[in-house]
Amino acid sequence: MPGPIGLAVRGIAHGVRGVKKQWKERKEGPVEEEATDGVDIDESKAPEAEQPGNEDLQDKSKRQSYYAVLLLGFVFALDFTAALMSIQPFWYYIGGGGHENLYGLTFGSYDLTQMISAPILGYFVDRDFGRFKSAFVIAAIVNGCGNLLYAFTALIDHWWSMLVARLISGLGAGALSLGAAYVTMVTTMEQRTARLGSYRISQSLARQLGPLVGFLFLGLPALDQEGGNSTALQVFNWYTMPGWFTFLTVVVVFGLFLYMFTNPSKENGHIVTKDAGKEMSKEVYTFFLFYLPVHFGIGLAIWAFVSNLFGLAAGQFHIVSDQVDNWRVFVGLGAGAVGGAYLYKNLTILKGIRHAERYFLALSPCFVLCAWLLTISYQGATDVPPAGLFYASAVVMGIGISTYYASSETFFSKKLTQYHCEGTIAKFIGLYAIVSAGSRFSGPLIAGAVTRVSDSAGNVNTPDCNFLNGDQYVTGGCVLYNIVPFFSAMAGFTFLLIVSVALILLRFGSYGEADFTKKKNNEKVTEGLA
Repeated sequence: MPGPIGLAVRGIAHGVRGVKKQWKERKEGPVEEEATDGVDIDESKAPEAEQPGNEDLQDKSKRQSYYAVLLLGFVFALDFTAALMSIQPFWYYIGGGGHENLYGLTFGSYDLTQMISAPILGYFVDRDFGRFKSAFVIAAIVNGCGNLLYAFTALIDHWWSMLVARLISGLGAGALSLGAAYVTMVTTMEQRTARLGSYRISQSLARQLGPLVGFLFLGLPALDQEGGNSTALQVFNWYTMPGWFTFLTVVVVFGLFLYMFTNPSKENGHIVTKDAGKEMSKEVYTFFLFYLPVHFGIGLAIWAFVSNLFGLAAGQFHIVSDQVDNWRVFVGLGAGAVGGAYLYKNLTILKGIRHAERYFLALSPCFVLCAWLLTISYQGATDVPPAGLFYASAVVMGIGISTYYASSETFFSKKLTQYHCEGTIAKFIGLYAIVSAGSRFSGPLIAGAVTRVSDSAGNVNTPDCNFLNGDQYVTGGCVLYNIVPFFSAMAGFTFLLIVSVALILLRFGSYGEADFTKKKNNEKVTEGLA
């Protein structure tokens, strides 16, 4: 069973085989496909949405479209954190002169505009499902433009250029919610655990492995704070190469998406009809009222921690003193994300545990709490804790992120199906995306406003604590300012969220009839992904 990245690669392979088949048909005429499992397919009934899900999932265009969405979602998520290894020292380098506290705003601005674009794209698509492809295309172009601007930030040499670049990129990333809406429309409740789980896990992996993109470019010549940098060095350096990398990646994936994706419709059999005659239950709004604020809180706790990893590693644990040391900041997070993805995939997809996302939804915030508790400076603000605690906290946070976002979005999507929200799926998934983006914006904003890498008195860029010397960092006199009160408060806040999740699952955990519907003997949870 391939992983999320492997699924995307498999999708590319399907596309290549499709091109070969089309070329063969042009030369030799149409190639007849054999009936599946020895069963004759009634072509007059094939377009009907009521046909068995098995036939739908065997449709080549539907598989290719899913892989295309998976691949594009992976790239958009990678874009969010590709610059994470370098963005905080880059900000201290370029954003001096009283703007240090705006780092959180700049990092989180990506999600500020995503909050705006996600519902607009959702409304655009809900009015006509044939607009899916157009919405994805527009989003990819906008995202690519933002990454291109980020690549020229050092040349522009103003802190606001980094802010604007992140704002533009975030506008395009609003299409991530469309991917979840698409998967919800084209899958049954049983299939969704595997398909939507893989879609979300691929993004969680991308977000946690994204910082390692900066590792690819370690050792490039450093920028000199005193000036004298060539134009080429200002355009191509360790700080800006993540922008170039993501821009080129978006361009390549954009071309593949144009070929592979087909708009879903009842006529082509992509859309799975789910109790179309039933009206939407008003209970969905009560569910939103309880669930979405808790989801916001957990996201805030996650990204307040992740956005401050460099500050924690350099300021409090002192494990970073040189540009080439930055891999240490994110290696634990990446390892934890991979481990969490394997755990989720093994139990929900390979083992086929039905509706297992609910167990992960209850468990994953506990990992987030552990990460906060492991990094509190219990011996005082100037104490330098053992480095092992930092790596352990990053690993458990990576596990928490992978398992939480996969389980949360799957749970939310299934509740929409239970409440018969077929006509407003993209809009409601867009609402979920607003809350998710809002938490990713608010977490870094709050953490950046309350904490900073400074000396024990809160002064930035002093002789004993600064990041002004290109690839050399002076961290011997650094602390993460306000670490004790802020991290303690966040740990308490996360504990309250864990209790809230438990109460929500007690109240809304049942999927109704779907919990008691037996699977057919020949139906597998992983169907259509193998």
